[in-house]
Amino acid sequence: MAKKRTSIYDIAERLGVSVSSVSRALSDHPSISAALKERIREVAAELHYTPSSVAVNLKTGRRNTIGVIVPGINRSFFSSAIEGIEDKAYKKGYDVLICQSKDSAEREERIVHSLAGKVDGVIASVAADTTDHSYYNYLSEAGVPVVLFDRTAPGVDAGTVIVDDYQGAAMAVKHLLRQGCTRIYHCAGPQHVNIWSNRLKGYRDTMQNAGITLDENYIFESTSTTEEEGRRFARTVIESGTLPDAVFFAGDFSALGAMLEFQKAGIRIPEEIAIVGFANEPFCQLLSTPLSSVDQFSYKMGYMAGQMMFDRLSGEPQVGVVIAPELIIRKSSLKNSK
Repeated sequence: MAKKRTSIYDIAERLGVSVSSVSRALSDHPSISAALKERIREVAAELHYTPSSVAVNLKTGRRNTIGVIVPGINRSFFSSAIEGIEDKAYKKGYDVLICQSKDSAEREERIVHSLAGKVDGVIASVAADTTDHSYYNYLSEAGVPVVLFDRTAPGVDAGTVIVDDYQGAAMAVKHLLRQGCTRIYHCAGPQHVNIWSNRLKGYRDTMQNAGITLDENYIFESTSTTEEEGRRFARTVIESGTLPDAVFFAGDFSALGAMLEFQKAGIRIPEEIAIVGFANEPFCQLLSTPLSSVDQFSYKMGYMAGQMMFDRLSGEPQVGVVIAPELIIRKSSLKNSK
């Protein structure tokens, strides 16, 4: 049988004083004498009294909980970012409530409204299937600060923590150009989402700055950056009968799907097609042909989003933070490795 938790009623009964006196003494109220405060604290320690978190939260107006909304926890990027958020929250004595939108705007909006009365703040990476995330402003209007990381949205009252997607794409394309590639395709994500539109822009500008006339047939906009979309892209390329020198993928999972399809068709990587992904998922280095990829520093992004949230809760103004990416070069893109 569980041991009964000590309450202020137990302390009051032990000392023969009122419950209100115990409550005031433990709150260091000036109406209680120093001598009585000392006696009450001694008995509280003797009885192993700890204040109820519910009672403390009611008094302070804080719930000591941060809500986190991500598209899914089955991606290493998001699970690593959540770890960063949780580590920061733990240091501050806060819990984390994790919710998945599964890239559904309807589901995300329902989560946003449900969190308003449960958490002190919300850290989120927005769902991909909508162009209007203004329902996040419901939180701001309710006094709940918002921090968006990785995927952000215009018109949302929030601080932001992102990686420089444009620069990451430019680094990837410059590397492929140095490998002697000129016919470089880009398998892009949905362009209404900031991360994928910035990666496409980085690709376009870098190709054009290199003096390469950009053929629009080099760009394939997918509905997502999943493995299946990568496979579909690869099958389209194979059926066209014309192979690119290289492909820059907007995500590692689509790069993985394409690599599997190319290899199944007997196309050698990187000898015939050099490949670079984006995210630096853990599986990249475990493939038979390790995948070059742009590292987004997901843990760091989550930790910084957590820090920004606590700055917001302390009254600091919202800001935007941009993290510098790093290109991790592996065998899949080393076409000129001789």
